[in-house]
Amino acid sequence: MAGIGFELRKILSKDSYSSLLRAYGYSAIIGSGPWIISIVSIVIVSYLLSGAFGSGEVQLFTASITHVYAFSLILVGPLQLVLTRFAADKLSAREPEAIFPSFLAALTVAGFVGGIGGIVFFGFGTEASLLYQLSAAGLMIYVCCIFIASNYLTALLDYREVVWAFFVGYVLSGLAAYGLGITWGVPAAMFGFAAGHAVLFLLLFRALRRGLGGEAQTSWEVLKYFKKFPSLMLCGLMYNLGIWVDKLLFWWFSDQHEQVNGLIFSARHYDVGIYLSLLSIVPGMAVFFLKIETDFAERFQAFFDLVEKGGTLQQLVDTRDEIADSLGRGFLNLFAVQGVVTAFLVVFADRIPAIISISAIQLGIFRVTLFGAFLLVIFLSLLTILFYFDDRRGALLCTSVFVVANIIGSWATLQANEAWYGFGFVIAAGLAMVIAGWRVNSRLGSLEYHVFTSSQG
Repeated sequence: MAGIGFELRKILSKDSYSSLLRAYGYSAIIGSGPWIISIVSIVIVSYLLSGAFGSGEVQLFTASITHVYAFSLILVGPLQLVLTRFAADKLSAREPEAIFPSFLAALTVAGFVGGIGGIVFFGFGTEASLLYQLSAAGLMIYVCCIFIASNYLTALLDYREVVWAFFVGYVLSGLAAYGLGITWGVPAAMFGFAAGHAVLFLLLFRALRRGLGGEAQTSWEVLKYFKKFPSLMLCGLMYNLGIWVDKLLFWWFSDQHEQVNGLIFSARHYDVGIYLSLLSIVPGMAVFFLKIETDFAERFQAFFDLVEKGGTLQQLVDTRDEIADSLGRGFLNLFAVQGVVTAFLVVFADRIPAIISISAIQLGIFRVTLFGAFLLVIFLSLLTILFYFDDRRGALLCTSVFVVANIIGSWATLQANEAWYGFGFVIAAGLAMVIAGWRVNSRLGSLEYHVFTSSQG
């Protein structure tokens, strides 16, 4: 779905530094996804509320939101890649009017799953006021729906409306949480944060309604794709589980874990370190997103145009080589940008405690997981290419290795001491990256063969 790609190419065609910065800025916001952007808003709101709340109340607020995002990603993970494939196929078949009705169906499922999960977890698993429980459950519904909406954003041409939606939604979430929280406490802060996310969802919904067109009625045609592409369901589940499983293990089993409220736990040493390191991947994701949505997507589409129009074998080989060159340049840019960011943060990490209050243990975990974040952004980029190449079996292998390695590695570090915290995540991201790189290289070397053979399940 390359709607935004067309617009990004227009920006880059102006050939100026300001245009380049604009393109990277839009790519950073759209490519990073709401779960990365949300970390910033949580950090800022927590800092603001720390002056009005006690440490326990702030911890309840931040841990609740973190649990919402973790469980929402895991719950809707099986939906996301299938929905993306359905939308891409409909665009390819020149049936864009079928996308919005499928989006409505996906929202129905995501809202139901998020609502049940939120009510069960916060309603029966916490001891808090009814306002807090309902607000947290409502936040889970909105976050699930925002994740579903984010699947379709690259199909839109109006990238400004998307960026504006995220800006307004997260600013309102922070301001409402702070304004209500300092007056009426944590339950009101949670209500305000959920209200801001409701606005974000409505703005994204309006953008998709305008951009996708089609009838505003629910269609369940997309259900056939869940039966047709079960591997995509598993890939979505495994990837999101792999992102969060180390945090879950630290919440529940680390020596420093704390029971915040009922079923809500935290591991402040590990949480702070790894969340800060995950923020470092934004530049790398922006660089690769821009490359994928412009140069690579253009050459990839040219390859399949040749297939449909009966191009010669030599034309296909030449275009495949252009795809390889585009990927090579993209990964070189990714390595350069993310490498510089990671090296800079590692070298100057000692200055972070002067900016924000973090402990020596958190600083050590931050330094270690920076390397994991570096490997993760490369893995995520390679995984995106595997989906372009329709290597679903390879993608499932990579995401499964990511989950299993993260579980084993993180559990092993939990049995050691704080000096080893974060190494499980680094090893898991590294193994997944190596396997994904091997699959991409293998697939690319025989791309024309795979196009003319039966698709994998």
